[in-house]
Amino acid sequence: MALARIGNARRVENFTWPGFVDALATLLMVIIFVLMVFVLIQVNLAYRVSGQDATLGEMRQQLASLGELLNIERRASADLAANLAQINSQLGTSNAEREELRARLADVQKLLRARMADIDSLTARKTDTEAALNAARASLEERLGALQLAEGQLAMAQAQNQSAGNKIKVLEAETTASKAEVLELTNTLAALRIRIEELTGLLAEKERQASRDKVAIANLGKSLNNALANRVQELQRFRSEFFGRLRDVLSGRDDVEIVGDRFVFQSEVLFAQGQAKIGSEGQEQLAKLAVALADIASKIPSDINWVLQVEGHTDDVPIRAGRYADNWDLSTERALSVVRYLNQQGLPANRLAAAGYGEYQPLDSADSDDARRKNRRIELKITQRVIAK
Repeated sequence: MALARIGNARRVENFTWPGFVDALATLLMVIIFVLMVFVLIQVNLAYRVSGQDATLGEMRQQLASLGELLNIERRASADLAANLAQINSQLGTSNAEREELRARLADVQKLLRARMADIDSLTARKTDTEAALNAARASLEERLGALQLAEGQLAMAQAQNQSAGNKIKVLEAETTASKAEVLELTNTLAALRIRIEELTGLLAEKERQASRDKVAIANLGKSLNNALANRVQELQRFRSEFFGRLRDVLSGRDDVEIVGDRFVFQSEVLFAQGQAKIGSEGQEQLAKLAVALADIASKIPSDINWVLQVEGHTDDVPIRAGRYADNWDLSTERALSVVRYLNQQGLPANRLAAAGYGEYQPLDSADSDDARRKNRRIELKITQRVIAK
């Protein structure tokens, strides 16, 4: 039993101790929680106090600034009050001066009205005076006009008298001069009659001389015409001989022909297409021509002024590029090449002439290759050159 009691007591103690430990642990946890809450509250309070201290510092600075501004405003208010007092004083003075000026203005207006009344009176008197003055002036001008008219009439009468006297003197002088002129004209007329008789005799002599000169001129003209006709016939004979010789030299060629009084070479005989340099075949033909022409030229009398005219012609196809500007330029250069070659072969330069006509004197105006071939040519003719003296 005793053991049982002891065991029970121990069991009770064992059960009591864990409860007490749990209560202490719980109390300790509560204390720790309270301490933690207190610490958090202290931290929060410290943060808030530090924030409030900063805010309080800022508010103190603002308060100091507001105090300074308040002092400035007080000083400004004092200055404004002083200025206001000064302005009120000046305003009182100005009001007094204004009242004084109003009084003076009233006096001036009264004086002005009095002066205006005087001016109106003077204006009326001036109008009356001007009317009287105008009437007097009109009367004076009327009298002055009458006086001037009288003076003019008097001057006119005096001038007429003076003019009549001057006219009498002039007429007397003119009469004297007329008598002298009549005498002089009479003498001149007699001299002219003598001169006319002399000129009539000279004119008759000149007419006789003119008749003789007309006869001599007519005879000289006939002689010159006969001589010219003989020279033309002689030149025509040499030209015919020239064509005959050339026909013999160049016989058998279809590209060389006679057209009228001209010997025509097709350009292909002498030149390559678009060129002005004479080819080897052309030089051969021109050499034959030069020999024949030199032989004929030696037979032509020196007093016949002949010249071999070399004329260049082209077709109507434009030149698009190259050393020649156009067909006119090409035709002229070809004629000059022929003239230079003949001169190198011994023909005198004073008997040679060159001309270029381009495409402007065609033999065939048809639009065909055959017509263009005919138009590309060199023409030669012997003609008489007239030298102006």
